[in-house]
Amino acid sequence: MPLFLLGLLLGGISGGVTFGLTADGQLAAIIGAVAAVLTWLGIATLIFADD
Repeated sequence: MPLFLLGLLLGGISGGVTFGLTADGQLAAIIGAVAAVLTWLGIATLIFADD
């Protein structure tokens, strides 16, 4: 559960910064979602590579 929340936090921060810099809500949402998914995939890769 903490990893899920970490992904949401990083996605929210990335989306918020993008919105602040560009004032484009759609772009900010896409960037936030991509950052969250990449965080989860990166952590999953580390877990599987460690085995």
